[in-house]
Amino acid sequence: MRRSISLLLALLLTALFCCGCGDDESIVKGAGHSFSYTLVGNPDTLDPQLAANASAKTVLANLFEGLLVLDENGSIQNGVAESYQISSDQLHYTFRLRQDSYWYQAYGESGSAFSEDAKKNVKAEDFVFAFRRLFDPAYHSPNCSAYACIANAQRIMNGECGADQIGVTAKSDYELEFTLDYPNTGFLMLLTAPAALPCSKAFFENSKGRYGLDEASVMGNGSFSVLRWLYDPYGKYNVVQMVRNPLNHSVKKIFPTDINFYIEESDADAASIFTDGNADCYVTTQNTLIGRSDYSVQSSYSITLGLIANPDSHFADPSVRSAMALTLDRTQFPDGEPDIRQASGILPPGIMLLNKSCRELIADSAYQRYDPPEADRLYHKAMRKLRISELEEGKILVCAGMMDYSLLAEVLNIWLTELDLHFSIEEVTEQEYEARLDSGDYSLALYPVTGSYHDAPSVFESFLADPYLHCTKEAEVRKLLERAASVPNLTDCVELYRQAEEAILSDGCFLPLFYKQRYLLCKRGVSDVVFNPFSGQVQFSEAKCVN
Repeated sequence: MRRSISLLLALLLTALFCCGCGDDESIVKGAGHSFSYTLVGNPDTLDPQLAANASAKTVLANLFEGLLVLDENGSIQNGVAESYQISSDQLHYTFRLRQDSYWYQAYGESGSAFSEDAKKNVKAEDFVFAFRRLFDPAYHSPNCSAYACIANAQRIMNGECGADQIGVTAKSDYELEFTLDYPNTGFLMLLTAPAALPCSKAFFENSKGRYGLDEASVMGNGSFSVLRWLYDPYGKYNVVQMVRNPLNHSVKKIFPTDINFYIEESDADAASIFTDGNADCYVTTQNTLIGRSDYSVQSSYSITLGLIANPDSHFADPSVRSAMALTLDRTQFPDGEPDIRQASGILPPGIMLLNKSCRELIADSAYQRYDPPEADRLYHKAMRKLRISELEEGKILVCAGMMDYSLLAEVLNIWLTELDLHFSIEEVTEQEYEARLDSGDYSLALYPVTGSYHDAPSVFESFLADPYLHCTKEAEVRKLLERAASVPNLTDCVELYRQAEEAILSDGCFLPLFYKQRYLLCKRGVSDVVFNPFSGQVQFSEAKCVN
């Protein structure tokens, strides 16, 4: 029944908002489709400066357009920016904005807050206001620290000056300048993130504190606009309905007519909706559907899976962790291609450095040390320190469907052979997995590490901020990352990333085992969906469907 209601609404939306668009559908094969996709969890907010969860970021990717955007290969392209220049000292970034990017709100009886007759351009001041909000302590944005390189950012976060002093300036209506306190080689990538999206000051103030919290308080400048946002945690018909932004469609063709983002509580629900034929795409880490002729697939090694130990367990002892690491001969690891491959580093292969996979430039072999005699010495040293004769059986907490756990079992046999350590695998649902980590009810867990983007800083930052990864080398790693951000030579930058990885690995807080793929599955006939394999975001502006 839910799907029938959504289909009926989609047909009505097409009739209401897409009149006059028929020429596009007749010219471009596959255009004019009403897409369906399932979000796992309700968006926490559609305020870009505050949004944190994956559902929100996927909606925002379709609702807004930033200065810069990522294409299907993870390469940076112009968005609202028409062009940009970087000063020789890399402290000034000047952007020239397009004059044909428009705000649009579909909600309400009158349709758009800024209609064809009253267009409102996106201007430089909209980005200035967004960054002032990002750093305004009144909003407690979880995203501001990533932009600490911007002039005065650290002083604002320390309470030494106001957010209006942030180094983002509108030189004119369509010229925007960022001034940095120190160079940051990843700054352009940061400008593709949701936190860097524009915000209309007039609309924000008119929302009277509701900005981003319901359909009436959301306005974007992207390919689509929010028509309805229905969510009841006890209800069955939860959805974010988006329609084409006709103002921006007239400038750059937006091929779908609308999107229905169903909201479900678990990945299992999303999988069921997709396999039942009620969604066009599905993002997953599971490979059970790969290879079927009725689906196409995009994928990338964007996740590193490794073991973490409960800080209160015997397995958290540094000598125990070092002994376990030194007995891993990764050349003997089971072959899990194409879903997984053996891992020795922190950065997954999907991270790009100098237009190459990071694992091409920083070889895994640099971190591989196989030394059973030293492992045995460290293990017995740990037993004396802990005043026990042997370790208890270790139960490894794993999330259902994360990988083929028969491959993990083969790795556990290595520790049985080398150190006489006994392990078992405890597979639980996603909800129980998260609850057990939160409560500390585990001794060891297989844990995923990734970032939001295709660059190394996002993975490192995610690692250091993660409450389950108790890295004692955080200060050292952050200093290396600060140096990496400021060096003008990318080759030197790569070397600093290598040192940062090495510091984390020497700490032993995370023992990498496998690099894992994330997948975008699409029904037959669906094409040109842009997929970020790190954040899991999907963007439908150019998506088409040939039935």
